[in-house]
Amino acid sequence: MDTSFLSPGPITWAQVVALAAFLFALGKDADWVIGKLRAGTKDAVSPLTIDMAAVKIQIAAQTKALHNFKVEVARTYVTGDVITRLERRIDDLVSSVRDEMKETRQTMLKAITGRSPS
Repeated sequence: MDTSFLSPGPITWAQVVALAAFLFALGKDADWVIGKLRAGTKDAVSPLTIDMAAVKIQIAAQTKALHNFKVEVARTYVTGDVITRLERRIDDLVSSVRDEMKETRQTMLKAITGRSPS
């Protein structure tokens, strides 16, 4: 049986550096995997995470209660006159924005083309 491939031979510096790089990369990969595994369990049982989830639930409940309160106030206290005035203000705001956008468009076209739009 030929066992010449098992005989120790001279090791080159390139092989030593390659082995060191491989072991370093292997260690980094193992450290990354362990870190990922630990991070998930830490975050899952952290008291701060649990408190934060409870606060989010409370905020969602408060938001829903506030919405229900606003709807009840609107049903009870808002008259048709208030709604009409609000609609008029919204229409005025939209018209104002349209006018400003029209002026801006005309100014931009004049600046780009050098002549006023028709």
